Amino acid sequence: MSGFSDFIERLRLLLFRRREERELAEELHFHVDMEADQNRRLGLDETEARRRGRIALGGVEQVKEEVRDARGTRLLEETVGDVAHTIRGLVRSPGFSIVVVLTLAIGIGGTTAVFSAVDAVLLQPLPYQQPGQLVRLYQYYAGKTDDVGFVTPVHYLAYRGRMASFESTAAMFTYHQSGADIGGSERPERIQLLPVSPEYFGVVRVQPRLGRGFQAQEENGARVVVLSDELWQREFQGDRSAVGRNLTMSGVPYTVVGVMPPGFTDPIAGRIDAWVPEDLSEGRDPSNSGNHYLTVIARLRPLTPVARAQAELDALGVALARDYPNNNEIRARLAPLKEDIVGPASRSLEIMLGAVALVLLLVCVNIANLLLVRGSERAREFALRSALGAPRTRLVRQLLIESVILALAGAGAGLVLARGIMSAIVALGSGSIPRLTTLSLEPRLLAFSVAVASLSALVFGLAPALRSTRTEPGDVLRDQSRSATGSGSQSRLRSGLVVSQVALAFVLLAGAGVLIASFERLRRMDLGVETDGVLTFELQLPAARYDSIMRARFYQELAVQVERIPGVRAAGGISKLPATGTYNVWSAEAMTGPLAGAKGARVVAEQRVVSGDYFRTLGIPLLGGRAFDARDVAGAQPRVIISKRLAELIFPDVDPIGQRVRAGNRVSEVVGVVPDVALDVEGRRALPYVYHPHAQFAGDRNWELSQVVSATVPFEQLEPVVRRTLAVLDPELVMYRPTTLAETIGRGTAGRLFTVRILTSFALVALALAALGLFGVLSYAVRLRAREFGIRMALGADRRAIRGMVLRQGLTVTAVGVGIGLLGAAALSKLMAAVVFQVSPLDPLVLAGAVVFMGSVAVIAAYLPAYRATAVDPRVVLQGE
Repeated sequence: MSGFSDFIERLRLLLFRRREERELAEELHFHVDMEADQNRRLGLDETEARRRGRIALGGVEQVKEEVRDARGTRLLEETVGDVAHTIRGLVRSPGFSIVVVLTLAIGIGGTTAVFSAVDAVLLQPLPYQQPGQLVRLYQYYAGKTDDVGFVTPVHYLAYRGRMASFESTAAMFTYHQSGADIGGSERPERIQLLPVSPEYFGVVRVQPRLGRGFQAQEENGARVVVLSDELWQREFQGDRSAVGRNLTMSGVPYTVVGVMPPGFTDPIAGRIDAWVPEDLSEGRDPSNSGNHYLTVIARLRPLTPVARAQAELDALGVALARDYPNNNEIRARLAPLKEDIVGPASRSLEIMLGAVALVLLLVCVNIANLLLVRGSERAREFALRSALGAPRTRLVRQLLIESVILALAGAGAGLVLARGIMSAIVALGSGSIPRLTTLSLEPRLLAFSVAVASLSALVFGLAPALRSTRTEPGDVLRDQSRSATGSGSQSRLRSGLVVSQVALAFVLLAGAGVLIASFERLRRMDLGVETDGVLTFELQLPAARYDSIMRARFYQELAVQVERIPGVRAAGGISKLPATGTYNVWSAEAMTGPLAGAKGARVVAEQRVVSGDYFRTLGIPLLGGRAFDARDVAGAQPRVIISKRLAELIFPDVDPIGQRVRAGNRVSEVVGVVPDVALDVEGRRALPYVYHPHAQFAGDRNWELSQVVSATVPFEQLEPVVRRTLAVLDPELVMYRPTTLAETIGRGTAGRLFTVRILTSFALVALALAALGLFGVLSYAVRLRAREFGIRMALGADRRAIRGMVLRQGLTVTAVGVGIGLLGAAALSKLMAAVVFQVSPLDPLVLAGAVVFMGSVAVIAAYLPAYRATAVDPRVVLQGE
């Protein structure tokens, strides 16, 4: 405590310096008066007595310094003076100061933002109690371990009742997004629903803040609802009496039984407006043992490892295969819930983390180069100060203060930059990277980034001072006065640092180039449909107001009315948009033709329900037969249109038109054949298709059809007109998520696009830093060789030859860096292979383009110093020397 008290006292004396000066003056006058009084007693007059008193004390300033030493304020005063001197020096060198601060900001801001994203997504646990106990359950068919999917309600009930390793088990319906319309005709609004089993709230261990969850007797689709806090605030203005009241959703009244805590989100579905009971009655019908559509999560009992639960699940699967022989190949697999959620995004984040680590390393190298150059330039200053008596500790302390000031300024700028980068990361990746919305600025990660970048500034900032103070000032001054090229070791060190910068930048540039080429290949894939000029939106007809006949009539009328809008070519609807993944995967079996009744007559096929003029809207031509028309109505012979692949599989060597196929639990006549369309955005056509006319298939269920409208007018003009047309037909319906078909399909590439944008941004930053490093080294070399160049030009040397010398030096350094960068790109090719599409990680064209681009930047960075070397009059240079 005494040491701390002494420090506080010294700080007080420093801060109140004027008061200290007054106290010193008063103390000095007191001692002078005492000496003068002694001298008067010896018989001296007043003037002589005071003169001899001042002489005895040694002078005013000497006494002041002695008192300051006694009080211990000298070190603080010198430190404050060094800070002021450093700030003045940095202000006099704005170019150096700004470049170092901005470079530090890039390293600190970028690293902090990316580390925070990785921490939020991959490292932080799920926001639930004991999240390590949560698992997700998948089903697959024997021999197809990679093709995992949803769970049947029959098997879910068995897992729920017979798995001893599970503390609790819950089912959710996330097969497709469920929604409901509220608000009526005054303000119709679509909200997101999540049907769940009663155990759901217990599995996640989050109970409603008001009311209750669902009860066991409500699992057959009871009309009760639990609201999110946001919907409760919006619809009931936070009234606690909302529990027990009704909320009408899609024309059906639901009783509000609970309200969830603020900020609660589902681990898989994300933000949800309301929870309703999932109807599990189908689970009691053995015929549904092959109908997969449930998402199942479970909470393991404490201290139960996943492996033990998996072994029990495997044993139960054997028993269930005997119970349901028609689906005896169904198997189940467990996955830790967090790994299941973040797994698909982990590779993108790993690439992003690797990229920012390279950028941070490049930042440190750049700072090292800048500070080494500045230290070399200040070697004469250090030598002069040493010759004039400045102690080595004083020089080191001043450079330490300079490094600290630069680090603090860079950290402040980096903090601002980190917030901006984090906002950009969330905006770019929130639709493809799970849990990214939980991203926040982590102080510990900021501290790490500041420490790394500041350590680089400290080490390379102090190195010149330590080297200079170990040598004789005279030697330094003589070397500085005669040097034309600088120290060879320093020059090699700076060139080596630039080589490493170029190599790091090239690795990032090559990686970004490969991802861009991959994304372009993906974007140009032939999906089998036209996406340009197509508006799409989702539509849900409430079962309370529309029966099957009314639904069929409405969709047909909607298509007719929309096609009357000027500029519209065609309109229709489909139960699942193309190239957006699987949906209804049912069997399709040939009932006629050469395979009827034989092995191979039955295959798995994607089933779609269409309305209006769907095929013409998306430019899908007929390969044979006809499209659906007014003949295909309820009560008529069931008819379907099949894809080319399905026709080849179940009707080989015969005309499929007029053949019969069992699909959707009914036998239908094939009236048309269309080309295959992509199953997903990567252009996979793995499954055949069966298309059912909605007019005939509306009674199967209340299909939510996505509408498609092909038009020659822009989306911004078309969307409000279509919205008004819909409102005329039914003002209570919600035109949900209107957008272009290209954008909807493009959501499947969101993860790749996120990686491309992030890596490209880092590559451009790295390229700029490498160019800056090359420019700085060559500029410094040109300044050192100014006298040499002046003599050469005075003796008749061609200016172009001198420029060529500088350019060759820059291009040589760049060539070495590119060569090392090529080796680095080859070493990282395995990592890149997992995220590229139809492009080799070492694609020759991409690498050649990166080499050319890097070389062009190097030429520009080297030409400016080369031009400066020959732009001055040789006489001016020699006179300056």
